Amino acid sequence: MKIQTIRTVPYSIPLKSALHWGKTHELAALHHVLIIAELDDGSVGIGEATPRPTIYGETPESVMAIVQREYAPRLLGQWCDMKCLAGLDTKIADIKNNHTARGALNIALWSAYAASQQKTLSHYLNATDDKTQLSFILGTGSDDAVLQEVSEVYAAGIRVLKVKVGKAPDREIALLREIQQQYPDMHVYADANECFTPTSAKQVLRQLAAMGILYCEEPLPVYKVKARQILQRRQFLPIIADDSCFTEQDLIRELSLNTFDVLNIKTARTGFSQSRTMLKRAVRRGKRIMIGSQASSLLGCLHAIIFACQAGIDCPTEGSFFLKTAAEYPVTLPIHNGYVQREDAEKALAILTNHLLRTNA
Repeated sequence: MKIQTIRTVPYSIPLKSALHWGKTHELAALHHVLIIAELDDGSVGIGEATPRPTIYGETPESVMAIVQREYAPRLLGQWCDMKCLAGLDTKIADIKNNHTARGALNIALWSAYAASQQKTLSHYLNATDDKTQLSFILGTGSDDAVLQEVSEVYAAGIRVLKVKVGKAPDREIALLREIQQQYPDMHVYADANECFTPTSAKQVLRQLAAMGILYCEEPLPVYKVKARQILQRRQFLPIIADDSCFTEQDLIRELSLNTFDVLNIKTARTGFSQSRTMLKRAVRRGKRIMIGSQASSLLGCLHAIIFACQAGIDCPTEGSFFLKTAAEYPVTLPIHNGYVQREDAEKALAILTNHLLRTNA
């Protein structure tokens, strides 16, 4: 099959409450872009681009422009099969710094090819695990508002939380203790979004480790390379690499420097092709793996969940951000004691994909 059309559709979903992270970042609604790829046999695939201007420099308008002006001219008429997908992704790699546009297009092409063969994504990803454990990215705000959100996602079946830290460590640690006291079977890890200094990172990571926090994501600014190396060697708490590993090339650098313990792969920014090579590289070096979320709607969460069912991924999957959206989806995703079954995710993805294609024909 050859790629016949590639098109983009703006896609907006409100959030139940705003998400804040780092020192100044805020997300009050999802202003995303659906990327739809059609093959010449009529098979269609869809991916969700999640532009984040303050992280990658992308906007919905830039995603649509780069896909139509740069990506589509390079890919239209090209063969699309499993042997070609990685090469197609490489073909557009010279258009720099459009991470979520490239990632979503790659996922759309994988999905279109799977549809053409009447197979699931799990089949081609060799996703053999029956289920994956979900984590939820907890919002910030008043203590009462945060605890209310914990109550809601706990009732929805979530048993792992990702909690933002770094702005007010004393208050944040007190809140973490309250969560642990109220929900003793809830596991927690922290995301510092590069907010600590080398000195404060040591102090806070010691405290978090004593509390049984699982790991901490990007405690130091990425540019402080030497300090990040030293912090990892001290092993106060396992460190998650996220901002420092946007791409496979970033990962190669960070592996050579040995700055982290857990790699957070976000399929929203590296698609399936690049994400798979990153997974293999990191596993070969003995790193643990989690599959992250770029604050995706249900579509992107389902793609992440299915990808996370591959061998070698042993950390919780950030595939529950859809619980934070105010959308009315045409399907529900069962969560049982913190886990989602791969089969349920595949069924939900098929229903949602058909719905989105019908409503965006």
